[in-house]
Amino acid sequence: MPADARPADTRAAGELGLREILREDYHRHYRALTHPGLHVIAVYRFGQWRRSRGGPVRAAATVLYKMLNNLVIRNVYGVELPDTARLGRRVLIGHHQAILIPPHCEIGDDCTVRHNLTIGYAGGSAAPEDVPRIGARVELGPAVHLIGRITIGDDAKIGPGSIVMTDVPPGATVFAAPARVMRPASP
Repeated sequence: MPADARPADTRAAGELGLREILREDYHRHYRALTHPGLHVIAVYRFGQWRRSRGGPVRAAATVLYKMLNNLVIRNVYGVELPDTARLGRRVLIGHHQAILIPPHCEIGDDCTVRHNLTIGYAGGSAAPEDVPRIGARVELGPAVHLIGRITIGDDAKIGPGSIVMTDVPPGATVFAAPARVMRPASP
């Protein structure tokens, strides 16, 4: 079946126009134009779109993208999301502060990302294959750290405060160690 004959739901994000994918992102972000997560995703999508343009359109779009990304997304919203990362469709940034998604990272369709998220390389490496790959419909809780060349399977849930440095199978749930209450020190 030719790519154009597939329904819109099954086409890759790169095959959709900017307007269509932003419409999906708008619906995923509670249909709220003021949602900061939508702003982050919109600037990322614009950065992706401008890479496919040529000539003066690309030059003008690059200036606008860099201004928005550096001044607003990084400095106001506290999100590092370069246009060289690969986000799937309908990714929800539920809470927008302190999020680091490195270049070459892959995040699948319908994932949920929350605040204080770090996705990073292990050992300072910067090779494209040394960054985590995240499947579809994955939920990442607050204060999650995904480090190294790992794969998070589809439908996995990573609980708050988890540090993940190994592969997570599809459908699995990961929790951080439970909190312990310590007795106060005796005088």
